[in-house]
Amino acid sequence: MARLRAADAERRAASGYGPDFLEAFARGLRVIGAFSRERSHMTLSDVARATDLPKPSVRRALYTLSCLGFAASDGRSFRLTPRIMELASAYLGSNMVSTVVQPACERLAELTEQSCFAAVLDGHDIMVIAHSMHGRPDVLAPTIGLRRPAFNTAAGRAILSQMPEQALDTWLDTLEPKGATDFTVTDKRALKAEIVHIRKEGFAITAQEWRRGYHAAAVPVRRYDGVTIAALCTAVWVEDSSVDSAAERHVPALLAEAESLQPQLL
Repeated sequence: MARLRAADAERRAASGYGPDFLEAFARGLRVIGAFSRERSHMTLSDVARATDLPKPSVRRALYTLSCLGFAASDGRSFRLTPRIMELASAYLGSNMVSTVVQPACERLAELTEQSCFAAVLDGHDIMVIAHSMHGRPDVLAPTIGLRRPAFNTAAGRAILSQMPEQALDTWLDTLEPKGATDFTVTDKRALKAEIVHIRKEGFAITAQEWRRGYHAAAVPVRRYDGVTIAALCTAVWVEDSSVDSAAERHVPALLAEAESLQPQLL
């Protein structure tokens, strides 16, 4: 059995992972996670830098992924293949939330004539699990698996607003907010105040905080026992709607759809 690098051994010890932790498997997942829209094609050296892994480990991971059909190479650079979606479909197929919420996104997109998506909280990000496009082409169109910051997105704040006070404080303590636009709230005290306000209102509205040019409205999605597990969100271009009209036109539909979903989410 190959021995861990000293740095990896220290990292495992610090993380508290036990002896059953599979370092090779973890490295393979890190290699997969290194690819993105901006880094769709990478050389072995690129992947090694992106993952901070030794080249021999990266080479073995990429070779294995290629043998299994999850990656392909032109002889110099590597890319993920569509087969990688099988990994995502395993989650989507086994997760009732995404299965039930997808039709809701489609209904909302038809009703509001805006793009709609559902997202769950994953660490300090939200991850899109369902979406429906509507209207003109949208460069901000969400895709399954897309990650965005939670703190400056309406969907993220809608979920955060339902956290217990102590859990929210812990989440904020570890947050390192970075301004995406001139409108992004990065002060943690102001951010908490906004989240508390959303808790009272029952919905979240953001105005050009994640990306200039559009507003967003979102509501928490609760399962049958009242626990918040996701958020429904619509994105509205600035020229199409003001902040007030976005709230007035779209929030009632979002709330009604979230309420109708609750009994279905076990």
